[in-house]
Amino acid sequence: MTNWACIVSDLETLGWSLTGLGRAIGLSPQAVSDIKQGRTKAPSGMAAVKLHDLHQRGEGPLPSIDATAQSAREVA
Repeated sequence: MTNWACIVSDLETLGWSLTGLGRAIGLSPQAVSDIKQGRTKAPSGMAAVKLHDLHQRGEGPLPSIDATAQSAREVA
């Protein structure tokens, strides 16, 4: 059985924020927090599939457009 709270915690160690995870899997940051805290035992439907896929890939989030633009300005 999958421990969804552990999956969310693992993804946070890779650099994912609750907001970023929510966007990636189609849930609100509060819903992701509820999974992490155990208030929600498991995400439903495609959110579960997407969360599992992110965990299996083991990658951090892609940099946002704003962060990429900021980095480019700092280099210039």
